[in-house]
Amino acid sequence: MLTPNKWPDRSSTLTRYVDWDPQSTGHLFSAEKSATLPYEHRVFSGGGTRLFKIGQLPGQMYTRTLGSYRDQTETGGSLLSLEYTYEARAGQNWKAYTRIWSDAAGRVVNFDEAGNLNVYVEQFPDGTTASARMSRLAQLPATDQALVELSKSTSIWSAGDKIYGLLNGTIRSWNYSAALNNITLGPSAAGTVIATGLTDAATAWSPAPGVFYTKTTDGAVKKFTGSPLTLINDDFAVGLNGDVFAGAASCLSSAGDEKPYFGQVPVDDLNVPSVPPASTTSPPPSGPEVVSGRFLLPDGSPAAGMNVVVEASDLLPAENEGVVNLPDLGSTTTDADGGWSLTIPDSLPPEVQTVVSDNGGALNVTATTTGRSESGVTLVGTDNLTAAPEEPGTGTRTRFAATVTEGEGVHSVKLLPALADPETVVPDPTPEEQQTTYAAQLDRQATYDSDQVALTWQSDRGTSPEAYNPYLINGTNITSQRVTPLADTCYWDSDVVSRQTAYTVVGESHAYWDAAGNVEYKSTLSNTIDVGFSASGDLWSVSGSTSVGSSAAGVAGFSWRGPYVAKQWKVPIEYNKVKKTRRCGGIPMNSFYEIRPSKFKVPSGQPVGAYGKDARQLDGPVRYANSNPRYRSWLPPYATWAIETGHSVKWSGAAVAFGVSFGASTSYDGSHKQSIRAGGKTARKHYIWGYSAPPGAHMGVIYSN
Repeated sequence: MLTPNKWPDRSSTLTRYVDWDPQSTGHLFSAEKSATLPYEHRVFSGGGTRLFKIGQLPGQMYTRTLGSYRDQTETGGSLLSLEYTYEARAGQNWKAYTRIWSDAAGRVVNFDEAGNLNVYVEQFPDGTTASARMSRLAQLPATDQALVELSKSTSIWSAGDKIYGLLNGTIRSWNYSAALNNITLGPSAAGTVIATGLTDAATAWSPAPGVFYTKTTDGAVKKFTGSPLTLINDDFAVGLNGDVFAGAASCLSSAGDEKPYFGQVPVDDLNVPSVPPASTTSPPPSGPEVVSGRFLLPDGSPAAGMNVVVEASDLLPAENEGVVNLPDLGSTTTDADGGWSLTIPDSLPPEVQTVVSDNGGALNVTATTTGRSESGVTLVGTDNLTAAPEEPGTGTRTRFAATVTEGEGVHSVKLLPALADPETVVPDPTPEEQQTTYAAQLDRQATYDSDQVALTWQSDRGTSPEAYNPYLINGTNITSQRVTPLADTCYWDSDVVSRQTAYTVVGESHAYWDAAGNVEYKSTLSNTIDVGFSASGDLWSVSGSTSVGSSAAGVAGFSWRGPYVAKQWKVPIEYNKVKKTRRCGGIPMNSFYEIRPSKFKVPSGQPVGAYGKDARQLDGPVRYANSNPRYRSWLPPYATWAIETGHSVKWSGAAVAFGVSFGASTSYDGSHKQSIRAGGKTARKHYIWGYSAPPGAHMGVIYSN
């Protein structure tokens, strides 16, 4: 199965997919093999490993030629290995044949410009591939009533001795045969109705007679079989972009218990250890009482000698209930390298201690420093971090607080201009504006891209700028200007100007082949989520993160699902848009904006959780072969494994709030974990591997093969 991602003005990508065991509910997955098609080149299947490609002749802009190719990726070759090119013949206009496919005999079938149906066979007049040509075997005139009906179809394909057409949610079939100077379609002009009510189907195809797939415009694939036609898998594949060219077989055989593979049959990897015994003890939690970071000037050099104030950032006021000067936890000065650190006080103010206790023992703080450029522009550096203070009375730290601070490292944060008008509030983007943003585009993708890298700057109300320079102000670039620390007699206050609930990724489960997986997420929240920063209120970047550990009793993930299921799980989190204003003697001087996650909150009438993106493409033999060998392990039949320690991966695009995309991760424990369970089809091992470590360590995510 091959799908090109088409673009009207550039090259496209041809990707090979494998339809494993189409007799059963099965699964469609990428073989991780692709080829680039030049602009206006098109391909269609010739059956089996054969492909036909229509391409431009060198130096002839308006002429197209037809070539035969083989998919040799199973033996280490190319996806498009040229067999031969057919001679260009008078009357053959391959460019104009927009509806073209091959029948069960491998012959080329097409509608020409006049609407006639043509069947071509290949010939080798002198017995060499150099003389290969396509000769018309027969033609059915456009006036044939069965052809008139077939031509109305939006999707046409062949399987066995039939031609199928999809039109307005209905699949019809016509008996088909072709011989010298004779094509028949029948038995009736209207064809035979195979299925109706497929209202979301944009295209369709068959891997063999009796099995049908439909695809929506957004790439969701459903599978049907039987008589009458019955839906057997409504989640066969997602994110399948472009047109699908299936190499239909004459019949199907069951894969049985055989594990999916590409090329050679897999053998057990004797160097991979089995999963270790589950740990019965856990070390006492430890974590920093010290927060630290590093501030940089606009040109990237150290911001030395800058005053840094550290505040408890979770004590925000209710929306539209005035402003608050967040409690100071202390101040310090950056060293020659721009670095700073602060030891959290042993005794926190009562209101801060209450918030910490409500947040699972984690203390979220914001470190702020302020300066002024030579041209008088106020610059602010903000970093959001989490500390794990000891609880009063017990002298211990909570596991959540210790985990979220583990391995966080030192942030390096540049000072940025504070340009927002301190006297007015920038309005939230409208729903229509938010639909045009990078965040909305990323959120609409059906599959999760683990390599997705977030933009440095995002617009919350339109297309994000590709090259935004925040230091270009009124035509002057202040990047290299000297920065002077501002007096610490002024302060920044906080005002919540808007609140919004966004479903945020908190888990991910993987189950390939003979396995099932689940996400457990209950009793308490346990997340670390990006914080947004905006100098003006409409362009946003990430400024550290904050940890949300508040109580959310009753929240749950999803139960065991599989095989061939990999899903993200999301829960509703409330986000605050905060306007921070610098006041000197009570007079507002400068402002900037933040977007901060705060707590679990279910919108009225909405679910407590929802499925996120599909992640099946991250499992399977190709991904396993490309994984770090040190992170691999295996499960015997019916065995389970769960991650209960460390951090998950950081999911890019985990949530969209106020038109901005944010990343997030989860801290694993007994209430927040990803599990996998091997089935018992055969005695084969079920291989798993971690994103960042093997089982028994901080895996991040369990992947499945």
